[in-house]
Amino acid sequence: MRAEKTIKRLAGGRRNSLVSDVVRRYMRNPAAVIGGVILIIILLACFTANWIVPEEMVTAYDTQARLQPPSAEHPFGTDNLGRCVLSRLLYGGRTTLGIVLVGSVTVSVLGTLAGLLMGGGKNGKNLILEGVLNAVTAIPPIAYLIIFIAAWGNSVFTMVVAVSASLLLRVIKLVQTRTEIEQGKAYVMCAVASGARPRRILFVHILPNLVWDVLHFICLSCADMTLSIVSFSFIGLGMGDNVVDWGSMVSETHHYLLSYPGLTLYPVLMIVVCTMAFHTLGRWIERRVSAHA
Repeated sequence: MRAEKTIKRLAGGRRNSLVSDVVRRYMRNPAAVIGGVILIIILLACFTANWIVPEEMVTAYDTQARLQPPSAEHPFGTDNLGRCVLSRLLYGGRTTLGIVLVGSVTVSVLGTLAGLLMGGGKNGKNLILEGVLNAVTAIPPIAYLIIFIAAWGNSVFTMVVAVSASLLLRVIKLVQTRTEIEQGKAYVMCAVASGARPRRILFVHILPNLVWDVLHFICLSCADMTLSIVSFSFIGLGMGDNVVDWGSMVSETHHYLLSYPGLTLYPVLMIVVCTMAFHTLGRWIERRVSAHA
C-alpha cells in the first residue's frame, strides 16, 4: 500500500515537472508567445463580437454611406454597400475560425482514436485497408467539397465536413504509423510483460507519447484549413450567399483594391496573421518533439 502511494506521488511529480517544463520552454520562445497571444486576442474578439458590435450591422445596408472612411460609428469604415467593415470582419472571423476549430477538434479526437485502434490491432496490417487509406489521403480537399456541395448544397456544415474529411484521414494515418512504431519500443514491451491489457497499453502508455505529434500536425493543418476555407469561399465554393466570412469579404471587395485598399487588406491581414500564428505554434511544437525524440 505504501509502495503504491509512493509510485503515485512520484508519477504526479513527473507530470507536474513535465507541465512546468513545457510552460518554461514555451515562454522562452518569443515567436511562439507572440503568435499564441495574437491568436487568442483574435479568437476572443471574433467569438465575443456580440459585445463589440451588434450582429444586425453585418447585413445592414446603407447606400448613402457607401465607402465611408473610418469614424466613431464605423471604426474601419464601410464597404461598397454601406455595411460596417468591422462587424463583418469580426463575424466573418467567427465563421472562418469557428470552422477551423470545430474541424480540428473533431479530427483530433476521432483521428487519434481510430489511428490508435488500427495501429494497435492484433491481426497486423490490413493491406487492403492500408491501400484504401493511402489512396484516399491523396485526394485534395476541394474534391471533397465539390462532392459534398453536390449532395448537400452550400452551407457551413458542408464546409466543416469537407475540410475535416481530408484532414481526418491524414491524422488516422499519422497516429496509426506512430502507434506501430511505439509498439516496438522497450517501455511497451515491459508493459506487455507485466500483464497490461492491450487497451491500457494503447491509451495509458502509447497515447501520451503521441499527443505532441498530433498537436504539431493539427496546428500546421489549422493554417492550411484557414487558407483552404478562404480560397474556396473566394471562388464561390463556400457557405452560401448569406454567410459572411473572410474569403467572401475578399471576393466582394477585391475590385476596390486600388481605390479603397482597406476593404480588401483588412480581411487579408487577418488571414495572414492567423495563418502565421498557427504555423509558428506548429513549428515550436515540432522543435519540442525533435528535442525529445
